[in-house]
Amino acid sequence: MPAIKKKEKGKLGRVLHLYRRAMGLMFRESGAYTMIVCGQWILRFCAPYWGIWFSARLLDEVLGERVPERLVKYVVCLLLGNLVLEFLKELLDSLEAQKHYNFFQKEIMIFAGKVMELDYDLLEDEELHMLYRRVGRETTNDGKNLETLRRHLPLLMGSQEDEISSDLGIGMSLFMVWDLLARMKDQAFLLLLFVLLVAAGIWVSARCSAATSRVWEECNGAISEYCARRDGYMNYFSQYGKGKEVRIYGLGKLLIDRLMQSHHFVDKEVDKRDLKALFHNSIVQFSQKVTMTVTYCLTGFAALAGMITFGSMLQYVQSLTHFIDHISCCGEALVTLWYNAEYLERYFAFLDTPSHMQKGCLPVEKRVDSEYKIVFDHVSFRYPGSDKYALKDISIEFKVGEKLAVVGMNGSGKSTFIKLLCRLYDPTEGTIYMNGIDIRRYDYQEYFGLFSVVFQDFRLFSFGLGENVAMSETFREEAVRDALVKAGMEEFLKEHNDDLSTTLYRDFDKNGVEVSGGEAQKIALARAVCKGAPFVLLDEPTAALDPKAEYEIYKRFNDLVADRTTVYISHRMSSCRFCGDIAVFHEGRMVQRGSHESLLEETTGKYYELWTAQAQYYVTE
Repeated sequence: MPAIKKKEKGKLGRVLHLYRRAMGLMFRESGAYTMIVCGQWILRFCAPYWGIWFSARLLDEVLGERVPERLVKYVVCLLLGNLVLEFLKELLDSLEAQKHYNFFQKEIMIFAGKVMELDYDLLEDEELHMLYRRVGRETTNDGKNLETLRRHLPLLMGSQEDEISSDLGIGMSLFMVWDLLARMKDQAFLLLLFVLLVAAGIWVSARCSAATSRVWEECNGAISEYCARRDGYMNYFSQYGKGKEVRIYGLGKLLIDRLMQSHHFVDKEVDKRDLKALFHNSIVQFSQKVTMTVTYCLTGFAALAGMITFGSMLQYVQSLTHFIDHISCCGEALVTLWYNAEYLERYFAFLDTPSHMQKGCLPVEKRVDSEYKIVFDHVSFRYPGSDKYALKDISIEFKVGEKLAVVGMNGSGKSTFIKLLCRLYDPTEGTIYMNGIDIRRYDYQEYFGLFSVVFQDFRLFSFGLGENVAMSETFREEAVRDALVKAGMEEFLKEHNDDLSTTLYRDFDKNGVEVSGGEAQKIALARAVCKGAPFVLLDEPTAALDPKAEYEIYKRFNDLVADRTTVYISHRMSSCRFCGDIAVFHEGRMVQRGSHESLLEETTGKYYELWTAQAQYYVTE
């Protein structure tokens, strides 16, 4: 997986590039939501100044001529305008809340969709796995996501929404007080002193607000990894599937200690953050009070001197108050956006993780006779990041309808062979052909459709029984029921009233059914039968059973897939005697191939060695 790329451009250039891309993503995924947000911004931008303007005019009229027509006009405009603005605000807030959920869901879907399209081998990459976990947590829990962009990005576009802060907002505030500056042009010294004091207060307030945001963001960055670790330990407590080992081996104290270590680190960092933030917030509050005091003094002096009306004084004070808020919030928002760019860099680094496997576009021929011939031509394979070959120079051909058993010791490359066959990995060297064509040229998903696989570590899901077999929400009940019966689940169906909607496990359903290991294996086998693919691959799905039970299941399953090409993986030779063709793997190489009888005749061969070593445990004296 490529590391997060640091482009040659400077930090500011990278930040702007990230936000331009994030803007495009946000607008593309939810144009309606973006329009609602813009409407909220316009409304919040206009509403304060509507009240400021008409309140000032009304106060001047009350203290002045008190013309009834103008009083009524100002009162009606103020009240009716506020009523309309409040109604529109509630309407847009309601629409935003509804669309916001959809937008957040789309963001998660983008993330989840990327996970599903990643090459399988990338899921085993530790660096990518850590990036996935961190981005996933930040996207859903830490508030570092495109929602941050939605809340703060208007600042970069000349607008701001919730924080009533924007370049235009600052401009409007200055426009509202410009008349005061013009009226006091004869008091140059006083005006200059006022401007300097206000500028100093605003500068201190903005710097400290930005510093507070910086402290918060740095703290969040420091504790992010520990929060993910803490969540992982909490999952161990809540996942009942791990409860047996936790209790039997007394892991409770160890898990609690690890959990508390993460908690203590997070608490310590949060305490440091709050202490620093307290200092900065105190300065912000003090500077803002001083600035407002200076503002009241100047406007009060101008009003008493007859240079402005008392209504204008109210207008100037409120406008300057908003001006100070604008500046402070701009500083906070800029810092938040600056640090959120680090999240966006990780987010897009994950989305940009390239797929190196050739997906192909050649359609797989749908053959009624299942005449699919697969050939391994001098295939070798190394796992990513490893210098050791898991398979070396494998050449083997599959005959249509053949039953092939692949046997060998643990670590001999059997499971890797299966992963290459169904194309979860591509060979490091050599080529795999199907009907004479490199399998990398075939459409990736269509090629998957040729295989029914039961892995050694197969998984059932907390879905309905029928969904677990059909791997779909919609299915033909007759086909699913028939597959379950063929796999030996008749009694299970009877016990549960032949109900295919019976939920497995209790992750999401308190009435879920806990199936035994043997029942789970049979359901997995039924899944392979139900798919009806021309190739059936069984990668030691019954390794937990005793040899006799394993042999019985394999023998029964062999009858179910009599007309399909089937590959059985096992480290037990006795369970695969019914196969006419046996391939023996050792240390990544295929060292022998033949029937059970012919292989036993080679008394110096690996198969004879393994057979003899295992057979002694089953011989009755």
